[in-house]
Amino acid sequence: MFRISGSPYKLRTKIFFLTLFFLLISLVGVGLVVETQVVAPYEARLGENVMNIAKTVAAMPTVQKWVGVPGGEKHIQPVADRIRIETKTSYVVVFDRFSRRYSHPVPERIGQAFVGGDEKRVFQGGPYLSKAVGTLGPSLRAFAPIFREGEIVGAVSVGTLLTMVQAMRWELSRRLILALAVGGLLGIGGACFLAWNIKRSIRGLEPHEIQSLLQEREVFLDSVREGIISVDRERRILLINSTARKLLQVTSDDVVGHPVEEILPNTRLPEVLRSGKAEFDQEQVIHHTHILTNRVPLMVNGEVMGALASFRDMTEIQVMAEELTGVRRYLEALRIQKHEFLNQLQTLSGLLHLGEYDRATHFLSTVVEDRTNLVSLVIRRIRVPEVGGLILAKMGRCRELDIKMNLDENSFLGESSGIAPRHLVAVLGNILENAMEAVAFLEPSRQVVDFGIYHESGRLLISVRDRGEGIPEELREKILGKGVTTKKTPYRESSGFGLFNVMRVVELYRGELHLESSEEGTECIVDFPEGASDEPDPRAYC
Repeated sequence: MFRISGSPYKLRTKIFFLTLFFLLISLVGVGLVVETQVVAPYEARLGENVMNIAKTVAAMPTVQKWVGVPGGEKHIQPVADRIRIETKTSYVVVFDRFSRRYSHPVPERIGQAFVGGDEKRVFQGGPYLSKAVGTLGPSLRAFAPIFREGEIVGAVSVGTLLTMVQAMRWELSRRLILALAVGGLLGIGGACFLAWNIKRSIRGLEPHEIQSLLQEREVFLDSVREGIISVDRERRILLINSTARKLLQVTSDDVVGHPVEEILPNTRLPEVLRSGKAEFDQEQVIHHTHILTNRVPLMVNGEVMGALASFRDMTEIQVMAEELTGVRRYLEALRIQKHEFLNQLQTLSGLLHLGEYDRATHFLSTVVEDRTNLVSLVIRRIRVPEVGGLILAKMGRCRELDIKMNLDENSFLGESSGIAPRHLVAVLGNILENAMEAVAFLEPSRQVVDFGIYHESGRLLISVRDRGEGIPEELREKILGKGVTTKKTPYRESSGFGLFNVMRVVELYRGELHLESSEEGTECIVDFPEGASDEPDPRAYC
């Protein structure tokens, strides 16, 4: 017998032999049950049958009247023959107390003595079964006494030849064996089909290959830095990796198979299941952690079978983005400073060549004083370095574009406003950029941008005002939408996302954004409640 556990046999072979083995055991068990419960008791039921016939014949008035009476065989033989034929027994013999026969299947033997030697007990008054060899051969026979006026005057013997009993029993056994053989053949066919179907359903993979794939999948899912969670069409969790457990603060080990709403009450995965549309790069807040998530439907043959969400803590992404943005900002600032200083050096060089030494000295003093005053103001009043760097860069950009940018001297921004520096940079940078673009191509008198930052009384207020042509009236209701812009010839590659991104940050911190626009210019005011980021609004998560 081959080894099942750890055997070198392929899965199809093991499934076939295991199925066949258990089927054969079942068939043998059924055969034994049928043999013991049906075939073996068959002989006992035959004995009961012939005994009932013997008792019935013994109770017949004709038999009781004529047994033991000379010439009685003429009356008893027809009755006994008819009963023998109708009951399909081997013989029905009536005899008197002297064992003289009054009926027999062979008429010539009527009147002769009963053969077998087992008939004596019947005259003691009780019926019984016996096996003996008579004139017809070995038989199973029943004896019943015949009473007349309370006395035993004879007996009836009804028998079935044992050769017939064995033939009937063998016929039952043969049919049983035939049925078991047919069942075995069907079982072999079913085992072959089952093995083939299972093998096909698992794409021909062997158990060790499936185990290897599962282990590789688990290692892969747990090694990626993104959280991954997927659900089936019934919203039950199919898989969740260790990163997702950590971000979602899942401590239970048996969440697989549970509804996803149990760990994410406001999840948008059911919406993806209904719509069949993917959602990419969605910023969300979960357990005070800012994440970037993608949700995609799982399609099989054009049908939505589930949905998957992948998400990542934005802290690392933002760190990299800030490093990249910082480098780009430094490069831009250096470029602006280089261009500005070249112009100033050229001016200074020209004054020196002309011999205007006093004017050159005054010009140099003025430049140094202006730069010193501006940097000093930013350092003293703006305590967040990222925002201070942004202001200096924007002012340098304005000088390059001949735009006058005025920072209110009463501006102040403390170190702990409750608003992440990257969000402050995003809000202020987008608003200032919009204001600069609004006045960039106007006459010099309107190329002015005024702004201020005010951090007091538990609130943070950012105000930016330009002297541009204002927002067209037809766009004022939808200017905060994604992709909506007022620029006809923008000098940036993309437009229509500035105020949209500002509004997302404002909503994140439960702040307010106010826009007042006219033909004389536009003023944008952003109002943040201090510390709003400690408990941000609950959002749809993954």
